[in-house]
Amino acid sequence: MYKLLIALLLTISTTAYSQTVFVMQDNAKVPKKPGVVRIGIANPAADMGNDFTMEDTPMGIRNTLSVALTEDKVETVFLESALPDKEAKQKECDYIFYSKVTRKKGGGGMFGSMLPMLGVVGASMIPGVGGIVGSVAASTIMTATTISGGFKSKDEIGFEYSFTAADGTSIIPTTTSKLKAKKDGEDVLTPQIRQATVAALAKLPKPQQP
Repeated sequence: MYKLLIALLLTISTTAYSQTVFVMQDNAKVPKKPGVVRIGIANPAADMGNDFTMEDTPMGIRNTLSVALTEDKVETVFLESALPDKEAKQKECDYIFYSKVTRKKGGGGMFGSMLPMLGVVGASMIPGVGGIVGSVAASTIMTATTISGGFKSKDEIGFEYSFTAADGTSIIPTTTSKLKAKKDGEDVLTPQIRQATVAALAKLPKPQQP
C-alpha cells in the first residue's frame, strides 16, 4: 500500500499541471505472465508551442499509446523516470516505445474560443491495458483525440517515435510523420499514432502455437 501511494505521488509530481489524475498500480511489482510481451512506454516529449492551450499533451499521448499497443499476449507499462531504459529492466519490459509530438502553427492568428473537448470517454470505455490503470480519480481521460480539440486549421502536427529492445537494440529507428489539419479540431494525431503502433507490433515475435 505504501509503495502504491509513492507511485501515485510520483505520477502527480511529474504531471503537476494535469487536470486529470490517474491512480497507477506499482507496475514494478506486477510479475509478467509467461508468454506475454511487455512494452514500456517512455514519457512522451511534446513541443506544441507557447500558444497551445490544451494541457496534458504527454498524458494524452501515452494513454492512447497504452491502448494502441495492447493486444493479446502484449501488455504495456508506463515508464515514469528520466531513465526509462533502467526502469524498463526493473519492470521486466521486453521493449521500450519512445515518442514525441510537435506542432507547427498554421495561419489564423491567436487561438479563439476552443472547440468542445473531443474524444473524452469514461473510464469504463477504455479496454484493459495490461493492468496499468487501476482506477481513475476523474470522470474523463485525456487522449490524443482530446488534445486534437486544440488544433487549428493549417497546423502541422508531427509524430516522432522509435522502438527498441530493453537492452537498447534498435528495432525501429527514429521515424517521423507529419499531417496538416484541414479544419479546426481535426484529429490528425491519432492516425499517426496508430500507424506507429501497428509498425511496432509488427516487429514483435509471433506467438508460438500451442
